[in-house]
Amino acid sequence: MRTSLISASIAVPGLALALILTGCSGPATGSSSTQAPRASTAAVQPSASPSAAPKDVLFTISANVRDKTGSTIAIQLTAHTPRPYSSLDAKPLISEFVRSCGGGIGGTPITPESLAANGSILLPMDLASSATGKTFVYPVGLNLGSSYFGQSAIGKGIAPADATRPCYNGYSWSKSGTGHAIADFETSIPTPDPTIWKYAYYGFTLPPDSGATIEACSVTLSPQAVKTVVGVDGWDPTKAGSGIACGVGYMGE
Repeated sequence: MRTSLISASIAVPGLALALILTGCSGPATGSSSTQAPRASTAAVQPSASPSAAPKDVLFTISANVRDKTGSTIAIQLTAHTPRPYSSLDAKPLISEFVRSCGGGIGGTPITPESLAANGSILLPMDLASSATGKTFVYPVGLNLGSSYFGQSAIGKGIAPADATRPCYNGYSWSKSGTGHAIADFETSIPTPDPTIWKYAYYGFTLPPDSGATIEACSVTLSPQAVKTVVGVDGWDPTKAGSGIACGVGYMGE
């Protein structure tokens, strides 16, 4: 499948999100093989104030959901450049990840030694909302990586989707606010692969029978991400939204 990649400007100033909404309430049509598609234009939310995105941002996934009063809340997942286990930047990520997933419930216990032996890279992610403390109409599913490797997520209203495998089956987000997550990827040998994150899926989902929708889906890939995911099925931002999902990533399995 030929992959078409677009970028739309999205500012990420912590809690204040500057979201440019592309109106992806359903799957977009494919792009021409000779010309990249153009991002549609919509109004920025009134409360948003634009600012420069951090340089290490890998990609962003943005959407609108509703709280139980019917008000629209903007939510955003920001993925940052992954850190190999041996880098200094990875040390705080390793500590947090081991605290969250070191018990090995439903999987193999995770330790700093096991991460080193298996060539781990850790991909940090931030979660943000345009409002705080609002209960979503239905809890939003968080897809944060690959089910073959562990993930951790921390924040108010964020809980494992499956208590029997808390670090392997994603998370549920019931209340707006902020949070952060870590996705682990491993090569099974001590040498890490800094691009292995491309074989995973990221974003927001809702069950078809939830009665809730995910609107205004928008995905932005950094130049680094565009270069890395070339030829990998699923990384087409124009097909990120379906009405009950807003996500992007590997769809091979």
